[in-house]
Amino acid sequence: MNNFRLHFEQLKASGDLPSPSGVALSLLKLTRKPDVSLSEIAHAVQADPSLSGKLVKFANLLKAGSRSIASVSAALNLLGMNSARQLAISFSILASNRRNRCKNFDYAKFWSASLARAIIAQKLCEREKVAQPEECFVGALLADIGSLALASLYPEAYSEILSHELSPEALLESEKSAFETDHVELTAAMLEDWMLPPLFVSAACGSPQKGDFAEGSRGQQLADIWHFSDLLSRNFVSGEKSIVRNMPEFKEMAAEHELDPEDLAVFSNEAIESWRKWCEIFEVPSLKLPDFEDMMAALPDEQAGTEEHAFKLKVLVAGEDMTGLGTMRSEIMALGHKVDIATNPQDVLQCMLELNPQVILCVFEHDTGDLAASIRKLPAGKFVYLIVVADSEEGLVSAFSSGADAVMKKPFSERELAARMLAAQRFVQVGEELIEQSETLKNTAAELAITSRRAQRASLTDPLTGLPNRRYAIERLAQEWQNSPVISCLMVDIDRFKSVNDRHGHATGDEVIAHAAHVLQAASRSQDAVCRFGGEEFLVILPEASLSAAKSCAERIRKAVEASPFVKDNIRLELTVSIGVASRRPSIRRFEDMIKAADGALYEAKQKGRNIVQSL
Repeated sequence: MNNFRLHFEQLKASGDLPSPSGVALSLLKLTRKPDVSLSEIAHAVQADPSLSGKLVKFANLLKAGSRSIASVSAALNLLGMNSARQLAISFSILASNRRNRCKNFDYAKFWSASLARAIIAQKLCEREKVAQPEECFVGALLADIGSLALASLYPEAYSEILSHELSPEALLESEKSAFETDHVELTAAMLEDWMLPPLFVSAACGSPQKGDFAEGSRGQQLADIWHFSDLLSRNFVSGEKSIVRNMPEFKEMAAEHELDPEDLAVFSNEAIESWRKWCEIFEVPSLKLPDFEDMMAALPDEQAGTEEHAFKLKVLVAGEDMTGLGTMRSEIMALGHKVDIATNPQDVLQCMLELNPQVILCVFEHDTGDLAASIRKLPAGKFVYLIVVADSEEGLVSAFSSGADAVMKKPFSERELAARMLAAQRFVQVGEELIEQSETLKNTAAELAITSRRAQRASLTDPLTGLPNRRYAIERLAQEWQNSPVISCLMVDIDRFKSVNDRHGHATGDEVIAHAAHVLQAASRSQDAVCRFGGEEFLVILPEASLSAAKSCAERIRKAVEASPFVKDNIRLELTVSIGVASRRPSIRRFEDMIKAADGALYEAKQKGRNIVQSL
């Protein structure tokens, strides 16, 4: 056992680490068993009355406007076992970790942001089909659980570290120095201990920007979802001004997820509405935010009005002579520009960070070369138009060598100062035009990429059910066949479906197929892939499932469909499915042969009377 694992086991033994309750842990283990039934899960849930109430309440939220759900079993039939686990883990950890033991750790904001991040990640996974949405919810909800753990383990010491408001990199260093671990490392260990899939552990703890994932891999796709969800959620809890200020970054990242501005507004409004409902269920504060489209249309004051912004500059005049600074400030303001003053080199650098000036005029007697070099080292300093006042040829050479754009020799007139401001205006205007052109090109490229990815996603998605389609099923099965020596599949067919179309019409038939798709997905394991194979047929891919495990999964699906009639208006249809099961074995050398075997087993199930599971 390595040093960290030993340290982690010691932390667990202390009893201070956040952890799911006994019922949540039981569900965590149960839902990963291939042969678990919904009745077993219902029995486990009912051991916790509070959790039972939350499940029923959330199920009724989903069924808004329909007949109320009153029992845990009915709620589980609607939600499915993965959603039940999702609620159990999130509620049990949240419920027992609200205390303000760590003074500078904002527990309410932490959980509000965590819920927002989980909802956004879940919605993105539903769109992009990188992983099961319910798994994404849990993974994203707990993606920063290491921070809560440090607040629980070391409330006073961690509060002291948080009081310094460190950068993310400096925070990790301080945590490592103080506690022999950091919140990222601790998050990974806790998620592994709670048996979350390795893909979600690496997504929570890796960085796509630092190249921690192979290009185009599922790990990178999931980490990108985590990153975008984290950015958006942190701004949800910070409020309207923060969202408006960071809108350009949202739009840029949204484009990578096939969300154009209109899509982003709809997506975000739906996420905000879900976030508020979840926060209400878990008694966590949330903010009332304006319509996202209105926030997208709003610009920060300093960006409003491009014509005004192009000609009125933000100028910082820096020097030691207050009288001279006052005179220059008045002269520059008379030209229509906004002017601030700094009286020492340290203030200049601080003002750059806070005021973001476009022009800096330095009139210090000494060390202007060193100051110019310091300005250029800052990210914001690369684009500032820097004017240095020098009183000698040596000072002039030093200023240019250190990065000045222009130098004025003492004494200078009001007319020369106005001419320098005019040159600065042209510099800033040309720079902004170049940035605008670059943004236009970037947006065009992003729109083309969105169109391309949308077409690709549409080619892999069944429009009626939202499930992956036949093409996806074949590609996914081929991939799993290469990676796993143990794999099974199910061919599922809705019994007597033709009679539904004949008696009630094809529109109702389509609704029945969509209903069956939901039931199949809810009754499947998180690692399984449920695909519409054609008509009323579905193919379920079961990675790492033996024949006996696959038969148990099939039986669970069969019972779930039988227990979930289709109900709409005055129509009630009792549904059943027949299922053919096949597994990889020596006589089946290709995945295509496994599909044929499952199809053959399905045919035999139909011949034996339907509503049964059959394997060959």
